[in-house]
Order: sequence, then structure tokens, then C-alpha cells
Amino acid sequence: MEWLTSVGLGLDYDALGLGRTTHEWIGAGEQLRNDLTHLLNGTVTSVEQVGSSSVLNLLAKPIVDIAIGVKNEHDFSAARELLAAAGWIYRGDAGDKGGHVFVLETKPWHRLAHAHVVEFDGAQWRDYLRFRDLLRTSPTACAQYEAVKQQLAAQVGDDRVAYTDGKTAIVTQLLNNPNAVR
Repeated sequence: MEWLTSVGLGLDYDALGLGRTTHEWIGAGEQLRNDLTHLLNGTVTSVEQVGSSSVLNLLAKPIVDIAIGVKNEHDFSAARELLAAAGWIYRGDAGDKGGHVFVLETKPWHRLAHAHVVEFDGAQWRDYLRFRDLLRTSPTACAQYEAVKQQLAAQVGDDRVAYTDGKTAIVTQLLNNPNAVR
């Protein structure tokens, strides 16, 4: 895991730090995606790098987000066991706010990556990919999203829950009106 911190990834749970996504962050996310695809081979349908840290130069927390798509509860159970054996910590079911959440930490509460296990091709899965792809292709969407992120960071300090909850409206707006921002 040292290779993840060497490219500037990692953030304490009770802190909110933002930086520009770099090629190294994206590369680290791709390596994690590849590692998870290999680890979970046969138990999951797909693994994708998502979130702000998958979009070059976008303001983001230095934490990689991965979406893992499963077909059913049996596949989730198998994936959960494999993820735990590989050092991913299960943090519970966030429901519509992120699915089953796993974290990769270098020390307690210092996160390098989040893995969100959701139903493959379900609403969350599609939204993760649609939002990532929108941000990768629309400078206007990036600017709108980033403005909200900066405003929230100034308002909520290190309250990451308030920061994450505060982004919900802009994410929904951008997903519901993607053609309006291109």
C-alpha cells in the first residue's frame, strides 16, 4: 500500500483535504481496479474506477473510489470474504448513498480507497459510471461540480459527512440534465 501513499493518496477520516487529481492518482486507481478485478475474478461482474479522483485535474479528496458490480447476494458474500482477506475493511451498507462500503487504510481511519459494492447495472452502478463519464467529457459539468465542492469545503470545515451530503443536489442535477451542461 505504500505505493498509494507515494503518489499522494490518503486522508484521515476526520479531515477534508482537496487536491487536483493527477495522472498518478488515476494510475493508482487503475492499478487498484486491476488488482480487484483479479482478486474478485468469478465473483463479481465488473470493477470500475469512479469518482472525482478518476477525472484528471478535477478537485478531489485524495482517495480512490471503486465501484464493484455484483449480480446477487451470493456474489456479494463471496466478494466480501475476498475483500476482507485482502485487507479491505467493511464499513456497512450505506444503501442508496454508496452501497456496501469497504475502505482500504494504511492505519486506522486513514483512508486510501473506498470500494462501493452495488448491484451490477442497477441505478447506483449506472449513476456512478454516467457521472464519471460526464465529468470526463464536460468541462462545464466539472466547473459546476467543483464550485459546489469548494463552497462546501469552506462551509463545513472537516465535516466529511456534511461535505458528501452537500454534493447530492449537484450530482442529481448534473445526472438529470447532462445535455444542459455540455
